[in-house]
Amino acid sequence: MKLSKLDTVVFGIATLCLLGVALAAIVSDPARQPIRVAYLYPATSSPQDVWMAEIGNPDAQQQVTFSENGVYDFDFSPNGDWLAFSERSEAGIVDLRLMDMRSRRVIDLVDCGAQDAYCTTPVFSPDGSKLAYQRSESFSGSYGLSRIWLVDMSSGNYETDRLIADTRIVGHSPVWAANGNTIAFYSSDVREPGILIFDFVPRDGSDAQLRFIPSSHGAMGTISPNGQRIIFPEIARRGEQFFTHLRIADLRNKSFAAFTDPGGPADDVNARWNPNGQTVALARRYTDQRWTPGHQLYLRSANDEDEALAPILYDERYSTSYFRWNQTGDRLVMQRLPFAGGNGADKRQRVPEIWIYDLESGDSSKIAENAFVPQWVGF
Repeated sequence: MKLSKLDTVVFGIATLCLLGVALAAIVSDPARQPIRVAYLYPATSSPQDVWMAEIGNPDAQQQVTFSENGVYDFDFSPNGDWLAFSERSEAGIVDLRLMDMRSRRVIDLVDCGAQDAYCTTPVFSPDGSKLAYQRSESFSGSYGLSRIWLVDMSSGNYETDRLIADTRIVGHSPVWAANGNTIAFYSSDVREPGILIFDFVPRDGSDAQLRFIPSSHGAMGTISPNGQRIIFPEIARRGEQFFTHLRIADLRNKSFAAFTDPGGPADDVNARWNPNGQTVALARRYTDQRWTPGHQLYLRSANDEDEALAPILYDERYSTSYFRWNQTGDRLVMQRLPFAGGNGADKRQRVPEIWIYDLESGDSSKIAENAFVPQWVGF
């Protein structure tokens, strides 16, 4: 059967539409997207901006933000479509801004300067519907203690308000649980310092939305994906010196225990819960005969004894203390600081570097130099 001219045109248009749909599906498939990390660059001069690189092609680095006064910190939405960043102004204010990664259009997310506030540390919720950040208000020309605020990312107006209405509750460094119901932060209230855990939906039939874990270290720690357990650093004194060990709090059982030995020969400064909820990466420096100039990276089960550690990335030429898992828990992005050789042979400038570690293969690769605070970009 011979097609008419009109049928041919219609058939051609339909074919192109189907091809377009298929191509869009291929392009939008997370499995086909390049794996990217972002970081602030340069570490040793100003202004700093957000840069991005593919882990398979680290030489093709791309500048994302172009700030006159520099970016303070940033976070990507879970799908990688949005970049929230805190940007310095000439007046010394830090505002929150939002970039659409598809169009690269930038808007004011929270105009903190107009509200005489100082806003930093944006952190997207796991589903991207909320954004937590820390905000300090100005009193008589100086900024007070910060509090945690939320932005409603699902509304076109990006409405913002305090996480907790009680203005006596102060805090910084918000962290979300993967279930999206729990957010934790460190309260720097000098009368009662510690970690506060806020549940949007009260757990275990209780009416309490806010729980407290006493801690004097000043750092937030890491929360399990289900929001039930928190591993956090605590100060330990051994003789005349102070070190850091890790404690674990079980919120369901309301119990506390040492996660690493406070009296042991180690200094444990950071930990990150794997998205699988079963393993934890931690940065450790031994203080006995196993001593190294800096912290090395280890892996252990969340339920094993302290000494059941497996080295992930051990290299005495580097110290590693800042790291993050990807969403699938099979790779780590980390900030590493190189040490100059003891014999003076290594003349490298000590600038932070960004590295990737693949848990399955055991391979590691350098992504960037003179860069810091890396994180994954979406999938």
